[in-house]
Amino acid sequence: MSFDDDDYHYQDRISASREPEDLFTHDEPKDLVKRLTQAWINERAAPEILKYESDCVTGLVANCDDQQAVIDELDSGNDASIIISILYQTELERIKFVLRSYLRTRISKIERYCQFILKDLSSRRKLSKGEISYAESYLKTTQDHYHSSFLSSLPLTLQVQDDVVFHRKLNMVSEPSLDEGVFCRINEDIGNFQLTEDETILMETGQIYILRYGAVRALLQRGQISLI
Repeated sequence: MSFDDDDYHYQDRISASREPEDLFTHDEPKDLVKRLTQAWINERAAPEILKYESDCVTGLVANCDDQQAVIDELDSGNDASIIISILYQTELERIKFVLRSYLRTRISKIERYCQFILKDLSSRRKLSKGEISYAESYLKTTQDHYHSSFLSSLPLTLQVQDDVVFHRKLNMVSEPSLDEGVFCRINEDIGNFQLTEDETILMETGQIYILRYGAVRALLQRGQISLI
C-alpha cells in the first residue's frame, strides 16, 4: 500500500504523524484522564460519595466532542484517513470508558445512599446539579413505588420511610460507614500522623497502608493520599 503526499495534508485539523496519545491538544487532557482515573478508583474504594470532579469531566467531554467532529470530517475513502480515524477512535473509546465508569460508580453510590445524601448538606454539596436532579427523582420514584405497593395498606404511623429508633440504634436511612477499612497509597511525606489517641504512624511517600477510612478521610480530600 502506498500513500500520496496529499494523503497527509490535514494540517488545519490533525497531523498524521501524531501518536494516539497526542489525540488531545488543549487543557492538558492527558492529565485530566489521569486525574479522573484516580478519582474513579477513589470513588470505588471510598464508602461515602466524594466530590464531583467537574473540571475533569467537563474538560474531557468537550475534548471528546471536538475530536469526534474532526474524525467525522475525515475522508472515508482515503486510506490514510481510515488508519488515522481508527487510531483516534480507539483512544476516544478509552477515554469514554473512564468517563462512563466514573459516572456509573457515582450513580450506584447515589442510589444506595440517596436519602442520606440529599439530607446531609456536606454530602449533597459533593454532587453535580445533574446528580442532585437524578437523586431527587430516584428518591421520589422509589418512595412512590413502596407506598403504592405495600405501605398504603399499613397504619399511617408505619408508612414513614426515614424513621429512627435511637435507643436501639436503628435507622431506616442507609448511611455510609466511615469505619470501613481502605487501602491507601501515600502521595507525599506527611510525617507522624495521629490515627487515634493511642496510635501514631509515620507516613512517607509511596507507602501503602490499610486503615480506617474515617481516620484518613481528610488526607484523601487534600490529595495527600490515594485509594487503591
